[in-house]
Amino acid sequence: MNNSIVLVNQVTGPLFIDIANQYAMHYKNVILITGSVEPTYAELNNKIKIILKTKYRRNKPYLRIFTWSLFFIQVFIFFCFTKKSNIKSLIVSNPPVLPFLGSYLLPKKNISFDILIYDIFPDALVNLGYIKQDSIIFKFWDHLLKKSYKKADRVITISSIMKQIISRNISKTKIEIIYPWVDTSFIIPVKKNKNLFLRKYNLQDKKIVMYSGNMGNLHDLISPLKAANILKNTNPEYHFIYIGDGSQKPLLENYVTKNKLKNVSFLPFQDPDVLKYSLPAADYGIVSLGEGSEGISVPSKTYYYLAAGVSIIAITPKGSEIDRLVSKYNCGISIEPKKIRKLSNFLINDSKANLDLAKKNARKLSFKFSKENAKKFL
Repeated sequence: MNNSIVLVNQVTGPLFIDIANQYAMHYKNVILITGSVEPTYAELNNKIKIILKTKYRRNKPYLRIFTWSLFFIQVFIFFCFTKKSNIKSLIVSNPPVLPFLGSYLLPKKNISFDILIYDIFPDALVNLGYIKQDSIIFKFWDHLLKKSYKKADRVITISSIMKQIISRNISKTKIEIIYPWVDTSFIIPVKKNKNLFLRKYNLQDKKIVMYSGNMGNLHDLISPLKAANILKNTNPEYHFIYIGDGSQKPLLENYVTKNKLKNVSFLPFQDPDVLKYSLPAADYGIVSLGEGSEGISVPSKTYYYLAAGVSIIAITPKGSEIDRLVSKYNCGISIEPKKIRKLSNFLINDSKANLDLAKKNARKLSFKFSKENAKKFL
């Protein structure tokens, strides 16, 4: 049995902290190679040795590529010079080139490894228009992934649709699905009159439509603002809050300024101790995936909204994991990208009874995605 494990993930958030802590309970030595450990309600076991490398920068495309590449090189060098025997590794697709380590280096060093796929590349690059599916880059990238998947002990992903896409390179029987999760004892519904976040911004009497997270180019975040523009005069009870940062944020801010939207607020990423109030402050939580990205990513914010008892507004092409979730469990609405009038009409006509039912269903559903899922990585 392996007595040491090396976990590699450029961004260590709450879910990966839970995973790392599970390994710490079963392995003598646990090494975490990461660019950053995000401040969160979860804490790493103090027996885990942290090796900090290049931090992920997401604001500009060139910064993403640079920080991805540098982190990969640093991890490559680490494994080149490691002399420990009886080692195992968990490689996460963050950065997306990290699984390349399994195509040659890790097998050569006799290091057994698992691969965890959060986002599917190079498909995401095709969706962004950076490369074409018939390009040499796509084919070579896919070739390296295929080699890695075959040599891995386990290939793990987070949705049935992502499993379907990955199966072009490896048998479905080798691909495991472990769904994301949330700590339902930390993120819980909070009544408006007791919500410190709403009090701070004097929004207790508003219906809150919230987006919280990375404002990247894969997300259709402009449609809710266009809906806010429609509602600004006729439905003043609605207030839209955008929390976070990302490459799309300047475009969104410019739209709000140009259209003089007083029913929209932008806030920075919130401290971990604020999350238990900011997320339940929403009546409606926006989860967005652009055209073509429905099968290559599952935003983890979905599960946080569910735990907070928030009605989900899934802006996604039909057939995505989120679309199926919302439709099956009646915990919100699924709307295709750019369907602005459908979104605004939904908000105008959604009754209190329907909203209350969606919130209740969301909270109930969240218990299907508990921290017990972290144990499945062992």
